[in-house]
Amino acid sequence: TVISDTILGMAPGAQWIGCRNMSAGVGSPSSYTTCFEWFLAPYPQDGDPFTDGKPALAPDIINNSWGCPPEEGCDDPQILRQVVATARAAGQFVAASAGNEGYYWGCSTVVDPIGIYDEVFSVGATNAGDTIASFSSRGPVTVDGSGRVKPDISAPGEQVRSVALGGGFTWLSGTSMASPHVAGAVALLWSAWPPLRGDIDTTETILRASATPIATNECATSAGNNVYGAGLLNVDAAVTLAQGMTAHAFYLPIMAHQE
Repeated sequence: TVISDTILGMAPGAQWIGCRNMSAGVGSPSSYTTCFEWFLAPYPQDGDPFTDGKPALAPDIINNSWGCPPEEGCDDPQILRQVVATARAAGQFVAASAGNEGYYWGCSTVVDPIGIYDEVFSVGATNAGDTIASFSSRGPVTVDGSGRVKPDISAPGEQVRSVALGGGFTWLSGTSMASPHVAGAVALLWSAWPPLRGDIDTTETILRASATPIATNECATSAGNNVYGAGLLNVDAAVTLAQGMTAHAFYLPIMAHQE
């Protein structure tokens, strides 16, 4: 989308599909699982997933601007891990918002599935000054006893121009705005180097290695940076890092979004 001389969207040429996993802003383990299963083999709204599902239409990248707290039924922190692992095994890059509890509770506030999982690439939010937004949730993950470093990376998430309900545009803040930046960055990266498509491990390695590191002692553990993760997303550096690999024809990834 273009407004005046401003291009909106990280990967404006990518194809896009979506799955609504909430009703009035409230979801459940079942509704979240249903969307992940639909992304594996999309089917018509009134279709049969077993006979009408088409794996060829599955998205390459799934953005998840949501979290499943205990009050929605995610009282077991492992409850959505298997379906996320299945998506990853299918070659789908799963990006997730880290959460917005940092301002109130500080460290170890990445607490809700799916942002806590090692199988997803969790994203913290930064402001216009490229410093962490006060609301952005911090690690380490303690709700499952793992001590896992989260978020994995950070991206713009404060006062981001976004589509408004009813049409037009507005400015919104949250890690829900940061995670789509990473999803779009992966679409650009896979377009620049198609052999990377579906190689989640290498994609994550490139994103981490190319990120702009931002040092902090806040929430620090020996395992890593629990405020910024690997640092600030730098898609230009990520593409440059991948350019030394064999060049192939350009293609447009298919992106997906859940909310």
